[in-house]
Amino acid sequence: MFVGKVKWIKGFEFDGWDGSGRDIKFDASVKGGGEGKGYRPAELPIVALAACTGMNVIEILLKMRQEVLDFEVNAEAKPINAAPSGYDGIHIEYVITGKSIDRGKAEKAVRLAEEKYCTLGNVLSKATTITHEIKIISE
Repeated sequence: MFVGKVKWIKGFEFDGWDGSGRDIKFDASVKGGGEGKGYRPAELPIVALAACTGMNVIEILLKMRQEVLDFEVNAEAKPINAAPSGYDGIHIEYVITGKSIDRGKAEKAVRLAEEKYCTLGNVLSKATTITHEIKIISE
């Protein structure tokens, strides 16, 4: 079971913890009335989606014996600024740097991560469209 807990500090600032006791700070942006001292709650799922798919992609690529030297995942979402709020699409960019990276294997790793293994991706894909691109840098 996944668990989360938050405690109000002041204004829009909250401290949060997961089930293992790891902490994270939340706050509204200055424009939104906060002090910008932590993640805005709507940003965190985008960061978590990048991490979730990234962890799965790198695991799959390494199992496929791809020589990955560097790996970065960039995700962005356009917010819907009306009720009910949400995301008007999420776009993920996978940047894989390595020696002789096979594009077909990279595409398979991303597809498996997004469609099968990443829990958060499965949840978010029911609420909005998720698109991606893969950039391979050879070294």
